[in-house]
Amino acid sequence: LCAELAADGLPIDVAAAQALIASMVGPRAANEAEAAAGRALRDDEVLRHLPPGSGIDLRSPADVKNMLRRLGIDVPDTRAWRLEQLRHVHPAVEALLQWRKAERVATTFGYGWLDANVGDDGRLRGEWSGSDGAAGRMTAGAGLHNLPAELRPVVIADNGYVFVRADLGQIEPRVLAAISGDQALCRATQDNDLYAPVAKRLGVERSVAKIAVLAAMYGQTSGTAGQALRGMETGYPVAMKYLGDAAEAGFDGRDLRTYGGRLIRMFEIADGADHRAVAAGRGRYARNAMVQGAAAELFKVWAVTVRARAATLGARIVLCLHDELLVHVPAPQAEATVQLLHDCLAEAAFRWQPDGGGVRFVADISTVRSWADAKA
Repeated sequence: LCAELAADGLPIDVAAAQALIASMVGPRAANEAEAAAGRALRDDEVLRHLPPGSGIDLRSPADVKNMLRRLGIDVPDTRAWRLEQLRHVHPAVEALLQWRKAERVATTFGYGWLDANVGDDGRLRGEWSGSDGAAGRMTAGAGLHNLPAELRPVVIADNGYVFVRADLGQIEPRVLAAISGDQALCRATQDNDLYAPVAKRLGVERSVAKIAVLAAMYGQTSGTAGQALRGMETGYPVAMKYLGDAAEAGFDGRDLRTYGGRLIRMFEIADGADHRAVAAGRGRYARNAMVQGAAAELFKVWAVTVRARAATLGARIVLCLHDELLVHVPAPQAEATVQLLHDCLAEAAFRWQPDGGGVRFVADISTVRSWADAKA
């Protein structure tokens, strides 16, 4: 599958890509002087909110913090999620967020990226790995795994083709139910929205139930997450023990194996480090890696099953993105491919966990012409 993904590539409308990049960062620069002028124009969209001659370098996090402080906005860091919450405070924040999107395109996904990675046939190609990092997920180069949402409109199916896009729903908590064998959580997976029965069992709002489940898997114990987590201890004790055992092994520095048998090595604690703090972080890492790792294994069983079964329909997987498949399909075969993806998920779940376990896995599947048309 990795070899085919690297060889086939992802369909890109090059003309649309060039037009979109131009709308965000301006026309292709003929030389460094024009490139510098383009950078200055983008910077001015933010700096015009400051007095002239402020001397702020938007590419320096320290300078950006200083800029915000001058505007009466004091933040510990300038991460996007934090700034998103401050859009309404000052127009400079909105301008900064837009600048970052344009800057990312200009520096990473601009004209040079198109020239280097998109072939004359309009296919974006990168090298693929079948298992990378703690989660054991498939990964790819050439920006295939971190293409900005703003560029998804240029991912367009060939003439006579469509994309069938499939995204596994709430995959990690469903996997947790399967690998832990917690029957109460297994029953919750029968619902299309797993968090609804969890909320009912815990006696809380759905939003709180979601926080509780995610806190359990990610080892978050403070604030709202900590309060919600206490309900999980009594409502789903088997799943919580599974996660607790993994965290304990990580804390102690003992290697683990995922449900599928992949080795997760624990890292050593450096001399002079805060041993308890680092060990606690290692425990959180182990807890999450066991769930993410198993989810990655199920996803890959699904992907290779789809690859094998879809060949007769002339359909090819062109992107595997975390829990999402993008399949390039002749338009007349789209409906059959949608059903095939559902069937392959059931087959993959059985192959991954032959004893069943009573866990139901679901996928959100849609047929689109452009990747941007798929439900986020």
